[in-house]
Amino acid sequence: MASALEQFVNTVRTLSSHGNFRELCEYLSKSSEVLVKNTQHLDNVLETLDIQQHSLGILTVLCAKFSAPATTGNNAQDNRFTQTQEFILNCNGEHIRLAPDTCNYYFMLSFYKKILDSFIITLIG
Repeated sequence: MASALEQFVNTVRTLSSHGNFRELCEYLSKSSEVLVKNTQHLDNVLETLDIQQHSLGILTVLCAKFSAPATTGNNAQDNRFTQTQEFILNCNGEHIRLAPDTCNYYFMLSFYKKILDSFIITLIG
């Protein structure tokens, strides 16, 4: 991972473990640009974060993945679909409620729905 992403992971872990969610939300709102610039490493970031302890950080990473153009066609979409599905099923709802900008969650869900719709259209043929 690039050093900016390592700093992102360390900051998310530290602020989450100390319960500083207000400060974490402020930090995350300023991190989108770094994440979008490093989309090729975001899967590694997701692997290092725990879904129950770092739900806000994972939400921000997933939003960055949806904001970035898909570079590998359906494989990128499949990856995002699976990661989003896992997030929806396992995220810490208490953390998500603390997010000041819930539009991020709805933004991610709207892309998830589009991917789901494209799978259904493909299956129906």
